[in-house]
Amino acid sequence: MIPSDMDLIESTAEQPDKLYNINRIRAFKDVPFLIRRTESKDTIVSYADAADEIQVLMNFLRKNGVPDEAGIALRVTEHTPASSLMILAILNNKCHFFPTDKMMLSQDLYSQMSTAGVDYLVANKHLTVAPLYFTFLGSILVFKEDCRLYRVKLKSADETVQSKKPLPANMCYTISTTGTTGKPKLIHVPYECIAPNIVGLSQKLNVSMADIIYLGTPITFDPFVVEFFLALQNGATLLTSRHSMRDSPSKVLSALFPDNLATPGITVLQMTPSLFRQFGASSIKDRVLSGSSSLRLFLEYCSLVANHFPAMSSLLLGCIQVS
Repeated sequence: MIPSDMDLIESTAEQPDKLYNINRIRAFKDVPFLIRRTESKDTIVSYADAADEIQVLMNFLRKNGVPDEAGIALRVTEHTPASSLMILAILNNKCHFFPTDKMMLSQDLYSQMSTAGVDYLVANKHLTVAPLYFTFLGSILVFKEDCRLYRVKLKSADETVQSKKPLPANMCYTISTTGTTGKPKLIHVPYECIAPNIVGLSQKLNVSMADIIYLGTPITFDPFVVEFFLALQNGATLLTSRHSMRDSPSKVLSALFPDNLATPGITVLQMTPSLFRQFGASSIKDRVLSGSSSLRLFLEYCSLVANHFPAMSSLLLGCIQVS
């Protein structure tokens, strides 16, 4: 039997302290949760609207038989309102998410998900997977973006299913290291490795509902959870821009620090030094770090150090308080 909306609300109410809890999100009401910035206009999603959409997505997952504590892989092109809300629906459904490389071939994706013990996959926009490895379960439109749900398919009835290793309790997400220092490793991150870092960082940096945080780190690189959960902890706003704008640092700069005084700029920026330098010394001095800039905090990050928890403890190299 498919649970009702009230059943799902009551089930998430058992976790009142979690940063992603739907009732906690709903409490921020009309505060902007996400700004999707393009060259033509902004799309704004409030926390209240986000909570309503999360509820719809939770129903969608339940309707298609996704059980509690399941792992759900994400195959997304870029950060969008749909991808952000799907992450929150997965977490509120008592599941955990697994960001995957959008360019990975279906067979390799199948093997990676099998190794991670992840049975479900959500793909957005035009991304597809081969029916040889995945069974299509259903699709749903999220802010006009098509999200499709799949389940891993066994290749033959007599194939021995790889035994799943026990995961940490209270799982939040699984992520794969890049393999630059050896074979890629899967890191399973429980919620307790995230929340204390985010709460402490929020206090240290004085993040509030007045802040706008750039959600610019790729979903497969886990410093993105710093940006994502910092907003949830404090009712701050996340700002995303089209991935195609990345080819032009000047367009990214204009999206983050608009010339139009009526358009809000970001106040918290997290980047690698190499990406930051692409803005150019002149723009960094005169626009990003100038006295008139909206930027309040700049965080630098390094790559995840495998097998060390809490997961965020090795990410922050330093912060520069601008104002």
